[in-house]
Amino acid sequence: MGKRNDHEEGLTPWQEAADKDEKKSRKKRRHPFWFLKGYQIRNFKRMSPLIILFIVIICIMSFLVSPISRVQQIKISGNEIVSVKQIKHYSPVKKGMSLLSVWGKTDQLANRLKQRSQRMQSVKIRLVHFNQIDIRVEEYPTIGYLYTNGGYQPILKSGVIIQNKVLNPRDGFPILKKFKNAHTLRRTIQQYRRISPPVRAVINTISYSPVKSNRDRVFLQMNDGNRVYASIASFGDKMDYYPSINSRLKVKSVINLEVGAYSYPITKHQTKNKS
Repeated sequence: MGKRNDHEEGLTPWQEAADKDEKKSRKKRRHPFWFLKGYQIRNFKRMSPLIILFIVIICIMSFLVSPISRVQQIKISGNEIVSVKQIKHYSPVKKGMSLLSVWGKTDQLANRLKQRSQRMQSVKIRLVHFNQIDIRVEEYPTIGYLYTNGGYQPILKSGVIIQNKVLNPRDGFPILKKFKNAHTLRRTIQQYRRISPPVRAVINTISYSPVKSNRDRVFLQMNDGNRVYASIASFGDKMDYYPSINSRLKVKSVINLEVGAYSYPITKHQTKNKS
């Protein structure tokens, strides 16, 4: 003890400070489990993988039972005709369902939702803000109406005819009339879809109007007062010439597109009918 004191007394102040720093450094370098004995440290190292696995399992179980692991909110956008309530009813994703049912399956869930309604052209489902669902819908637009039994059935751009009728069709869409044969109606719709939207917008009605010389004849009443006769097989392409023909007319006329294209005033047509 005396030797230690003699040694310490012989140190200069800066040596004493360096000695203290060295002692502190040795304490810091001490093993983190210095309070354990050697065999206890070895056992701890062998058990550490199991301990880590146990901690991970506990964390996962805690996450699964917590509200954060479930869908908290569903946002729907892009719909015009199909209501938000209907989309939520059709959707396989429900508020409160586990996120494990959504992760990596958004494309499959979107396809299932799309198949539930004929109006849906495309559906995209995204997981945002960790536990919120964003559903983006694109609908097939209505391109006309089929008049049947006192009601109007919407005709979609896809060619599908919606069975649910409306009493008041929207303005700007033509009405198809007098189509009793499903095959004839389907062919007419296929041709009608080929007409450019600006020309479709000036068609008031399309009626099936067969004659002996042409069982495929259709009659189109235009919003501007002109009347058009055409054949189902070709009117989809020929109607795109309508704006050019109409620009050269001086009076309301009958335009015949069955074979070639010619026109004559409606008054002349009415006179022929009377005679």
